[in-house]
Amino acid sequence: MVSYRVNNQHYNNIYLALHKCWKTGGNLEFYCNNQVYDEYNWLVEPEQSLELLMDTHAFNLRNKYQRLILLWSGGTDSQTIYNVFKRNNIKIDELIIKSSDHSDGFPEINHDWIRKNHWDKTTIITQYDDHDMELRAFDVPDENWVWRNKGDLLKYGMTSSGDGVKFLCEKNHAGYNYRAIGGYEKPRLIYRNGHWYHRQLDMVLRPTMGHDYLEHFFLEPLIAIKQAHMVKRAVKNLLAVNKQLLYDGDWAESKWGRNAEGYRAWCHACGRHDEATLGVSHTQKQYNDALDKTEIDVSGNWHQLGMTADKRLAHDLQSGSRVASNYVKGFHNLHSEPGFINYLKGQEYFKNNDACLTSLKFTWSKEYDLGV
Repeated sequence: MVSYRVNNQHYNNIYLALHKCWKTGGNLEFYCNNQVYDEYNWLVEPEQSLELLMDTHAFNLRNKYQRLILLWSGGTDSQTIYNVFKRNNIKIDELIIKSSDHSDGFPEINHDWIRKNHWDKTTIITQYDDHDMELRAFDVPDENWVWRNKGDLLKYGMTSSGDGVKFLCEKNHAGYNYRAIGGYEKPRLIYRNGHWYHRQLDMVLRPTMGHDYLEHFFLEPLIAIKQAHMVKRAVKNLLAVNKQLLYDGDWAESKWGRNAEGYRAWCHACGRHDEATLGVSHTQKQYNDALDKTEIDVSGNWHQLGMTADKRLAHDLQSGSRVASNYVKGFHNLHSEPGFINYLKGQEYFKNNDACLTSLKFTWSKEYDLGV
């Protein structure tokens, strides 16, 4: 289970969880498979290779569910999963592909490639646009959407895991025991007191909460533990080559460059395969990082922090889009209780006290000791 927890109650919507914190004085926890992960000794690295663990997990999923759907973008996470299924000739019942004419992270060449080269011609291939407002309306049905107990990126465009995507899955697989498989997250390691600790970040997993049709492929316990030890080893090797020291609070991912080459090397350290088109994963990451800077002003005016404005929202608001209007009004609803907004400001969830950030500050999950 991936969710937020306050006073032992689980929530899939961060605003509902924070509202509970405000009302009760409780603390926000990011719960990421704690009960399952607690059963394992994270100090011990699994003997099997990551590739073998992924093969085993893919076969287990195929045996467990009647239908399997792969949410594929051509990025390093989904391409790795695709390669695992391909090399084992494990049937994928449907490939659902996110596309966008607003970002180079979702190039049409990827979609053309998979249609031409996918090994099983019986697989359904469905493509959707991240600006399809008919689909987005499933997640933003009215101005109270922001209080629904469902996870969401709280961004204007389509997510890769919301009720809009579930609608696509249901079109061909309703009535079957199915799962949609996604990658979603890499291990996050922090160094402290001479030890490495594994933890997860809520921000990337936030949109998947409450959507029980989803399967987090890389959060399977043995895969998660194996990845963590691989990253720990990779950091040690990298620092030895660069003759650098570790300091308390160092974050493993930060040791790689913040460019396409650095991001690819970091992905390799996690055991990921290359993207369908080199550079796509880094471009997708930049695209999402830019959207993280979007603000909704309390007055209802839209603006952007930084240099990359989300012109789609501004255009749709001007055009009278119902979804755009519901989206903005949802953030107005957050301001219906000034005490709650003041609480969020006091807890520094907003970087700008006059606005409601769509990403909020992030929260870490429980840590697991990986040793020295």
